[in-house]
Amino acid sequence: MLLICKKKSYTYFTMKANFSFCYNLVSIFFKLIFKLGYKGKLIGLENIPAKGGFILAANHVSYLDPPFIAVHTSRQPVYSFARRTLFKRGIGWFFRRLYMIAIDRDKGSDFRSIKQILQLLQQGQPVLMFPEGTRSVTGVLQRPKKGIGLFVSKSKVPVVPVRIFGTFEAWPKGRVWPNFKSQVSIVFGKPLLPSDFEDCKRSEDPMQAISDRVMQAIANIQLQ
Repeated sequence: MLLICKKKSYTYFTMKANFSFCYNLVSIFFKLIFKLGYKGKLIGLENIPAKGGFILAANHVSYLDPPFIAVHTSRQPVYSFARRTLFKRGIGWFFRRLYMIAIDRDKGSDFRSIKQILQLLQQGQPVLMFPEGTRSVTGVLQRPKKGIGLFVSKSKVPVVPVRIFGTFEAWPKGRVWPNFKSQVSIVFGKPLLPSDFEDCKRSEDPMQAISDRVMQAIANIQLQ
């Protein structure tokens, strides 16, 4: 797999054979697009926990957000979500090899997927989540859904807030093709620890309070 670890420096192309061929290939592709097409910048990789499961919580404005963030996180692989309906279109095998988890958005609670995600976090895996639930059509941060609050509360793992800049201009929702006129930057903020959410439990709606705390951490991230 293409990893981005060399102690604290960033090594762009390092292969590791134990990831799937599909994941390796997709990772190479999006790293090249990020670096050559968008002159990509990475900030705050030192904030990624060295061990144990953690949640990457990011803003969402573009088709490019999930792959760009996933392949540039310094611990691999990063698990992420996809609608369960996509797995029924003959390419489910491909998504599974990209460490994507099928989730049913039509159900109030997809308990099977929730259990799987919590197990991955407890087993020490990173999982990428978008608290807003869907892409912003304006590029402005939206209020988060309660879902991430549930995962934070149940998993008790650190949450790394992530803010991606430039992808709304590059490929927003509704545009057919991307353009390459913007620079993309990914900023990894300092982790929120389980203790940072203790006061949220006393709220009238603890899950929403936790989600709001995570979203505020994302909003606080600015480009230097």
